Amino acid sequence: MTTADHPQAQVHELRRQLQSLLDAAHANERKLDRFDALERRLIAVSSMEELVNLLLVECRDDFALDAAELWLLDPEEELRRALPSLPMVRSPKLLDNHAPLKDLFGAARVTRLIGPGPEEHLLAQAFGEQAGVRSAAMLPLIRQGLLIGSLHFGSRDPERYDAASGTKFLDRLAAIAAIAIESMLNRERLRRAGMTDGLTGVHNRRYFDHRSLIEFSQAVRHCYPLACLFLDIDHFKAVNDRHGHPAGDEVLRQVGGLIQRSLRTGDLAARYGGEEFVVLLPRTDLPGAREVAERIRLMVQDAPFVTPEGGTIAATLSVGLAMLPAAATSFAELLSSADRALYEAKGAGRNRTVAAGGEGVSAATAAAS
Repeated sequence: MTTADHPQAQVHELRRQLQSLLDAAHANERKLDRFDALERRLIAVSSMEELVNLLLVECRDDFALDAAELWLLDPEEELRRALPSLPMVRSPKLLDNHAPLKDLFGAARVTRLIGPGPEEHLLAQAFGEQAGVRSAAMLPLIRQGLLIGSLHFGSRDPERYDAASGTKFLDRLAAIAAIAIESMLNRERLRRAGMTDGLTGVHNRRYFDHRSLIEFSQAVRHCYPLACLFLDIDHFKAVNDRHGHPAGDEVLRQVGGLIQRSLRTGDLAARYGGEEFVVLLPRTDLPGAREVAERIRLMVQDAPFVTPEGGTIAATLSVGLAMLPAAATSFAELLSSADRALYEAKGAGRNRTVAAGGEGVSAATAAAS
Protein backbone atom coordinates (compact mmCIF):
# COMPACT_ATOMS: atom_id res chain seq x y z
CA MET A 1 0.00 0.00 0.00
CA THR A 2 1.45 3.37 -1.02
CA THR A 3 1.29 6.50 1.08
CA ALA A 4 -1.20 7.99 -1.36
CA ASP A 5 -3.49 5.02 -0.77
CA HIS A 6 -3.39 5.35 3.01
CA PRO A 7 -6.72 6.77 4.30
CA GLN A 8 -4.97 9.08 6.75
CA ALA A 9 -2.78 10.53 4.00
CA GLN A 10 -5.83 11.11 1.83
CA VAL A 11 -7.57 12.94 4.65
CA HIS A 12 -4.49 15.10 5.18
CA GLU A 13 -4.36 15.96 1.46
CA LEU A 14 -8.06 16.82 1.41
CA ARG A 15 -7.60 19.07 4.45
CA ARG A 16 -4.68 20.78 2.74
CA GLN A 17 -6.73 21.40 -0.40
CA LEU A 18 -9.67 22.65 1.66
CA GLN A 19 -7.42 25.05 3.58
CA SER A 20 -5.96 26.28 0.30
CA LEU A 21 -9.46 26.95 -1.00
CA LEU A 22 -10.40 28.74 2.23
CA ASP A 23 -7.25 30.88 2.08
CA ALA A 24 -8.04 31.80 -1.53
CA ALA A 25 -11.65 32.63 -0.58
CA HIS A 26 -10.49 34.85 2.30
CA ALA A 27 -7.98 36.59 0.02
CA ASN A 28 -10.68 37.23 -2.57
CA GLU A 29 -13.00 38.51 0.15
CA ARG A 30 -10.34 40.96 1.34
CA LYS A 31 -9.67 42.01 -2.25
CA LEU A 32 -13.40 42.52 -2.82
CA ASP A 33 -13.61 44.65 0.33
CA ARG A 34 -10.72 46.85 -0.88
CA PHE A 35 -12.24 47.26 -4.32
CA ASP A 36 -15.66 48.01 -2.83
CA ALA A 37 -14.18 50.70 -0.57
CA LEU A 38 -12.30 52.22 -3.52
CA GLU A 39 -15.44 52.29 -5.67
CA ARG A 40 -17.40 54.05 -2.94
CA ARG A 41 -14.69 56.68 -2.63
CA LEU A 42 -14.55 57.16 -6.41
CA ILE A 43 -18.28 57.77 -6.54
CA ALA A 44 -18.04 60.29 -3.68
CA VAL A 45 -15.15 62.44 -4.97
CA SER A 46 -15.95 66.13 -5.31
CA SER A 47 -13.04 67.48 -7.37
CA MET A 48 -10.69 66.51 -10.18
CA GLU A 49 -7.62 66.81 -7.94
CA GLU A 50 -9.20 64.49 -5.35
CA LEU A 51 -10.02 61.95 -8.07
CA VAL A 52 -6.51 61.96 -9.56
CA ASN A 53 -4.91 61.73 -6.11
CA LEU A 54 -7.16 58.76 -5.25
CA LEU A 55 -6.27 56.85 -8.43
CA LEU A 56 -2.54 57.61 -8.54
CA VAL A 57 -1.48 57.95 -4.91
CA GLU A 58 -3.93 56.30 -2.55
CA CYS A 59 -4.63 53.38 -4.89
CA ARG A 60 -0.93 52.70 -5.12
CA ASP A 61 -0.61 52.58 -1.33
CA ASP A 62 -3.80 50.58 -0.70
CA PHE A 63 -2.97 47.87 -3.25
CA ALA A 64 0.81 47.80 -2.63
CA LEU A 65 1.60 48.84 -6.19
CA ASP A 66 5.00 49.94 -7.43
CA ALA A 67 3.58 52.28 -10.08
CA ALA A 68 0.28 53.82 -11.14
CA GLU A 69 -0.41 55.97 -14.19
CA LEU A 70 -3.51 57.70 -15.56
CA TRP A 71 -3.76 58.67 -19.22
CA LEU A 72 -6.59 60.96 -20.32
CA LEU A 73 -7.52 61.95 -23.85
CA ASP A 74 -7.46 65.77 -24.15
CA PRO A 75 -7.54 66.80 -27.85
CA GLU A 76 -9.28 70.13 -27.09
CA GLU A 77 -6.80 70.95 -24.27
CA GLU A 78 -9.60 71.37 -21.73
CA LEU A 79 -7.61 69.59 -19.05
CA ARG A 80 -4.37 71.35 -19.95
CA ARG A 81 -6.05 74.65 -19.14
CA ALA A 82 -7.61 73.39 -15.92
CA LEU A 83 -5.06 71.08 -14.29
CA PRO A 84 -2.01 73.38 -13.90
CA SER A 85 -3.89 75.43 -11.30
CA LEU A 86 -4.93 72.38 -9.25
CA PRO A 87 -2.90 71.26 -6.18
CA MET A 88 -2.03 67.72 -7.33
CA VAL A 89 0.57 65.38 -5.85
CA ARG A 90 0.60 63.51 -9.16
CA SER A 91 -0.74 64.60 -12.53
CA PRO A 92 -2.26 62.47 -15.30
CA LYS A 93 -0.64 62.19 -18.72
CA LEU A 94 -2.71 64.16 -21.23
CA LEU A 95 -2.96 62.76 -24.77
CA ASP A 96 -3.44 64.79 -27.95
CA ASN A 97 -4.86 61.80 -29.86
CA HIS A 98 -5.85 58.13 -29.62
CA ALA A 99 -2.55 56.70 -30.94
CA PRO A 100 -0.97 55.80 -27.54
CA LEU A 101 -4.21 54.12 -26.44
CA LYS A 102 -4.40 52.12 -29.67
CA ASP A 103 -0.84 50.91 -29.07
CA LEU A 104 -1.90 49.51 -25.68
CA PHE A 105 -5.37 48.15 -26.41
CA GLY A 106 -5.72 47.80 -30.17
CA ALA A 107 -9.31 47.30 -31.26
CA ALA A 108 -10.27 45.04 -28.32
CA ARG A 109 -10.38 47.77 -25.63
CA VAL A 110 -10.47 45.27 -22.75
CA THR A 111 -8.42 45.05 -19.55
CA ARG A 112 -4.98 43.64 -20.30
CA LEU A 113 -2.65 41.80 -17.92
CA ILE A 114 0.93 42.00 -19.18
CA GLY A 115 4.02 40.31 -17.80
CA PRO A 116 7.35 39.02 -19.11
CA GLY A 117 6.99 37.92 -22.71
CA PRO A 118 6.43 39.22 -26.23
CA GLU A 119 4.38 42.24 -25.04
CA GLU A 120 6.78 43.25 -22.27
CA HIS A 121 7.84 46.32 -24.28
CA LEU A 122 4.45 47.86 -23.50
CA LEU A 123 5.40 48.12 -19.81
CA ALA A 124 8.10 50.71 -20.51
CA GLN A 125 5.69 52.54 -22.80
CA ALA A 126 3.03 52.69 -20.08
CA PHE A 127 5.28 53.48 -17.10
CA GLY A 128 8.66 54.64 -18.40
CA GLU A 129 11.99 52.86 -18.36
CA GLN A 130 12.87 53.92 -14.80
CA ALA A 131 9.84 52.40 -13.09
CA GLY A 132 11.20 48.82 -13.22
CA VAL A 133 7.71 47.41 -13.75
CA ARG A 134 7.69 43.70 -14.65
CA SER A 135 3.93 43.10 -14.78
CA ALA A 136 0.92 45.35 -15.08
CA ALA A 137 -2.84 45.67 -15.38
CA MET A 138 -3.93 48.15 -18.04
CA LEU A 139 -7.53 49.25 -17.70
CA PRO A 140 -9.31 51.00 -20.60
CA LEU A 141 -11.60 53.84 -19.48
CA ILE A 142 -14.70 53.80 -21.68
CA ARG A 143 -17.76 56.04 -21.53
CA GLN A 144 -20.72 55.83 -23.92
CA GLY A 145 -18.71 53.59 -26.21
CA LEU A 146 -15.76 56.02 -26.40
CA LEU A 147 -12.27 55.35 -25.08
CA ILE A 148 -11.45 58.40 -22.92
CA GLY A 149 -8.24 57.18 -21.30
CA SER A 150 -6.52 54.35 -19.44
CA LEU A 151 -5.49 53.47 -15.90
CA HIS A 152 -2.31 51.45 -15.33
CA PHE A 153 -1.32 49.48 -12.21
CA GLY A 154 2.27 48.22 -12.20
CA SER A 155 4.37 45.88 -10.06
CA ARG A 156 8.02 44.87 -9.96
CA ASP A 157 6.83 41.33 -9.28
CA PRO A 158 6.67 39.59 -12.69
CA GLU A 159 3.93 37.27 -11.41
CA ARG A 160 1.68 39.92 -9.81
CA TYR A 161 -0.48 40.29 -12.95
CA ASP A 162 -0.50 36.92 -14.64
CA ALA A 163 -2.16 36.82 -18.06
CA ALA A 164 -4.22 33.80 -16.98
CA SER A 165 -5.79 35.61 -14.02
CA GLY A 166 -9.33 36.90 -14.05
CA THR A 167 -10.07 40.60 -14.54
CA LYS A 168 -13.59 40.83 -13.07
CA PHE A 169 -12.63 43.21 -10.25
CA LEU A 170 -10.43 45.32 -12.52
CA ASP A 171 -13.14 45.59 -15.19
CA ARG A 172 -15.61 46.87 -12.60
CA LEU A 173 -13.06 49.34 -11.23
CA ALA A 174 -12.37 50.65 -14.75
CA ALA A 175 -16.09 51.23 -15.33
CA ILE A 176 -16.51 53.12 -12.03
CA ALA A 177 -13.34 55.16 -12.62
CA ALA A 178 -14.52 56.14 -16.13
CA ILE A 179 -17.87 57.31 -14.74
CA ALA A 180 -16.13 59.35 -12.04
CA ILE A 181 -13.70 60.92 -14.54
CA GLU A 182 -16.48 61.84 -16.96
CA SER A 183 -18.47 63.36 -14.09
CA MET A 184 -15.49 65.47 -12.98
CA LEU A 185 -14.80 66.56 -16.57
CA ASN A 186 -18.40 67.66 -17.00
CA ARG A 187 -18.27 69.49 -13.69
CA GLU A 188 -15.06 71.23 -14.76
CA ARG A 189 -16.67 72.22 -18.07
CA LEU A 190 -19.62 73.74 -16.23
CA ARG A 191 -17.30 75.55 -13.86
CA ARG A 192 -15.25 76.97 -16.71
CA ALA A 193 -18.39 77.91 -18.64
CA GLY A 194 -19.47 80.02 -15.68
CA MET A 195 -16.22 81.99 -15.63
CA THR A 196 -15.13 82.01 -19.28
CA ASP A 197 -16.18 84.23 -22.17
CA GLY A 198 -17.67 81.90 -24.75
CA LEU A 199 -16.30 83.77 -27.77
CA THR A 200 -12.71 84.57 -26.80
CA GLY A 201 -11.88 81.83 -24.29
CA VAL A 202 -10.52 84.30 -21.73
CA HIS A 203 -12.23 84.85 -18.38
CA ASN A 204 -15.47 86.79 -18.30
CA ARG A 205 -16.32 90.02 -16.44
CA ARG A 206 -18.02 88.17 -13.59
CA TYR A 207 -14.93 86.09 -12.83
CA PHE A 208 -12.66 89.11 -13.16
CA ASP A 209 -14.71 91.12 -10.67
CA HIS A 210 -14.33 88.30 -8.14
CA ARG A 211 -10.66 87.46 -8.73
CA SER A 212 -9.48 91.08 -8.94
CA LEU A 213 -10.58 91.77 -5.35
CA ILE A 214 -8.55 88.77 -4.17
CA GLU A 215 -5.46 89.91 -6.10
CA PHE A 216 -5.86 93.46 -4.77
CA SER A 217 -6.11 92.36 -1.13
CA GLN A 218 -3.09 90.04 -1.52
CA ALA A 219 -0.99 92.80 -3.09
CA VAL A 220 -1.89 95.27 -0.34
CA ARG A 221 -1.35 92.76 2.47
CA HIS A 222 2.02 91.50 1.20
CA CYS A 223 3.18 94.84 -0.27
CA TYR A 224 3.99 93.59 -3.76
CA PRO A 225 3.33 95.47 -7.02
CA LEU A 226 0.15 94.92 -9.02
CA ALA A 227 -0.27 96.20 -12.58
CA CYS A 228 -3.52 96.61 -14.48
CA LEU A 229 -3.85 96.88 -18.27
CA PHE A 230 -6.93 98.05 -20.15
CA LEU A 231 -6.79 97.03 -23.83
CA ASP A 232 -9.20 98.18 -26.50
CA ILE A 233 -9.27 97.18 -30.19
CA ASP A 234 -8.96 100.35 -32.27
CA HIS A 235 -11.78 101.27 -34.68
CA PHE A 236 -13.56 97.99 -33.97
CA LYS A 237 -16.91 99.34 -35.19
CA ALA A 238 -15.32 99.97 -38.57
CA VAL A 239 -14.17 96.32 -38.68
CA ASN A 240 -17.76 95.17 -38.11
CA ASP A 241 -19.19 97.66 -40.59
CA ARG A 242 -16.68 96.88 -43.33
CA HIS A 243 -16.22 93.12 -42.93
CA GLY A 244 -19.32 92.01 -41.02
CA HIS A 245 -19.92 90.84 -37.47
CA PRO A 246 -18.59 87.28 -38.03
CA ALA A 247 -15.23 88.80 -39.03
CA GLY A 248 -15.36 91.08 -35.98
CA ASP A 249 -16.03 88.07 -33.75
CA GLU A 250 -13.05 86.29 -35.26
CA VAL A 251 -10.81 89.28 -34.54
CA LEU A 252 -12.02 89.29 -30.92
CA ARG A 253 -11.36 85.56 -30.61
CA GLN A 254 -7.86 85.80 -32.05
CA VAL A 255 -6.96 88.87 -29.94
CA GLY A 256 -8.08 86.95 -26.84
CA GLY A 257 -5.75 84.11 -27.81
CA LEU A 258 -2.79 86.44 -28.35
CA ILE A 259 -3.35 88.03 -24.94
CA GLN A 260 -3.49 84.66 -23.20
CA ARG A 261 -0.29 83.45 -24.87
CA SER A 262 1.54 86.58 -23.68
CA LEU A 263 0.88 86.01 -19.98
CA ARG A 264 2.42 83.93 -17.22
CA THR A 265 0.66 81.39 -15.03
CA GLY A 266 -0.96 83.47 -12.29
CA ASP A 267 -1.68 86.49 -14.50
CA LEU A 268 -5.32 87.22 -15.22
CA ALA A 269 -6.94 88.20 -18.53
CA ALA A 270 -10.64 88.86 -19.05
CA ARG A 271 -12.98 90.27 -21.64
CA TYR A 272 -14.36 93.34 -19.91
CA GLY A 273 -17.04 94.15 -22.44
CA GLY A 274 -17.43 94.62 -26.20
CA GLU A 275 -13.96 94.96 -27.73
CA GLU A 276 -12.30 95.76 -24.40
CA PHE A 277 -10.03 93.42 -22.42
CA VAL A 278 -8.43 93.82 -18.98
CA VAL A 279 -5.27 92.18 -17.63
CA LEU A 280 -3.93 91.93 -14.07
CA LEU A 281 -0.21 91.30 -13.53
CA PRO A 282 0.60 90.39 -9.90
CA ARG A 283 4.17 90.95 -8.66
CA THR A 284 5.02 92.96 -11.78
CA ASP A 285 6.68 96.39 -11.62
CA LEU A 286 6.12 99.23 -14.09
CA PRO A 287 8.90 98.29 -16.57
CA GLY A 288 7.73 94.69 -16.56
CA ALA A 289 4.10 95.68 -17.06
CA ARG A 290 4.98 98.04 -19.91
CA GLU A 291 6.98 95.23 -21.54
CA VAL A 292 3.95 92.91 -21.39
CA ALA A 293 1.64 95.63 -22.72
CA GLU A 294 3.94 96.36 -25.64
CA ARG A 295 4.42 92.69 -26.42
CA ILE A 296 0.66 92.23 -26.69
CA ARG A 297 0.22 95.44 -28.69
CA LEU A 298 2.91 94.52 -31.20
CA MET A 299 1.64 90.95 -31.58
CA VAL A 300 -1.81 92.28 -32.46
CA GLN A 301 -0.36 94.93 -34.78
CA ASP A 302 1.68 92.32 -36.68
CA ALA A 303 -0.93 89.57 -36.80
CA PRO A 304 -2.90 88.83 -39.97
CA PHE A 305 -6.40 88.15 -38.60
CA VAL A 306 -8.06 85.45 -40.64
CA THR A 307 -11.75 86.00 -41.42
CA PRO A 308 -14.37 83.22 -41.73
CA GLU A 309 -14.16 83.62 -45.52
CA GLY A 310 -10.42 82.95 -45.48
CA GLY A 311 -9.27 86.55 -46.04
CA THR A 312 -7.10 88.57 -43.68
CA ILE A 313 -7.58 91.95 -42.00
CA ALA A 314 -5.38 94.08 -39.76
CA ALA A 315 -6.14 95.35 -36.26
CA THR A 316 -4.39 97.36 -33.55
CA LEU A 317 -4.76 97.89 -29.81
CA SER A 318 -4.60 100.86 -27.49
CA VAL A 319 -3.43 100.08 -23.96
CA GLY A 320 -3.83 101.91 -20.67
CA LEU A 321 -1.49 100.86 -17.86
CA ALA A 322 -1.75 101.63 -14.16
CA MET A 323 0.15 100.50 -11.06
CA LEU A 324 -1.37 99.90 -7.65
CA PRO A 325 -0.93 103.15 -5.70
CA ALA A 326 0.77 102.83 -2.33
CA ALA A 327 -2.18 104.50 -0.59
CA ALA A 328 -4.94 102.73 -2.56
CA THR A 329 -8.06 101.92 -0.57
CA SER A 330 -9.97 100.03 -3.27
CA PHE A 331 -9.36 98.13 -6.48
CA ALA A 332 -11.67 100.59 -8.24
CA GLU A 333 -8.91 103.23 -8.01
CA LEU A 334 -6.48 101.04 -9.94
CA LEU A 335 -9.10 100.14 -12.53
CA SER A 336 -10.12 103.76 -12.97
CA SER A 337 -6.49 104.83 -13.47
CA ALA A 338 -5.96 102.22 -16.18
CA ASP A 339 -9.21 103.27 -17.86
CA ARG A 340 -8.16 106.94 -17.95
CA ALA A 341 -4.76 105.94 -19.36
CA LEU A 342 -6.55 103.99 -22.10
CA TYR A 343 -8.50 107.08 -23.12
CA GLU A 344 -5.25 109.05 -23.16
CA ALA A 345 -3.82 106.43 -25.55
CA LYS A 346 -6.91 106.75 -27.76
CA GLY A 347 -6.66 110.52 -27.75
CA ALA A 348 -2.94 110.46 -28.57
CA GLY A 349 -3.50 108.57 -31.81
CA ARG A 350 -4.25 104.93 -30.82
CA ASN A 351 -2.03 101.86 -31.27
CA ARG A 352 0.12 102.78 -28.29
CA THR A 353 0.60 102.14 -24.57
CA VAL A 354 0.12 104.93 -22.04
CA ALA A 355 1.02 104.53 -18.37
CA ALA A 356 -1.04 106.52 -15.90
CA GLY A 357 0.73 109.26 -13.97
CA GLY A 358 0.89 108.73 -10.22
CA GLU A 359 3.12 108.04 -7.27
CA GLY A 360 6.37 106.68 -8.60
CA VAL A 361 4.96 106.41 -12.13
CA SER A 362 5.58 108.81 -14.96
CA ALA A 363 3.45 109.06 -18.07
CA ALA A 364 4.96 107.12 -20.95
CA THR A 365 3.91 106.26 -24.45
CA ALA A 366 5.24 103.89 -27.05
CA ALA A 367 5.92 105.33 -30.46
CA ALA A 368 2.98 104.80 -32.76
CA SER A 369 3.78 102.66 -35.77
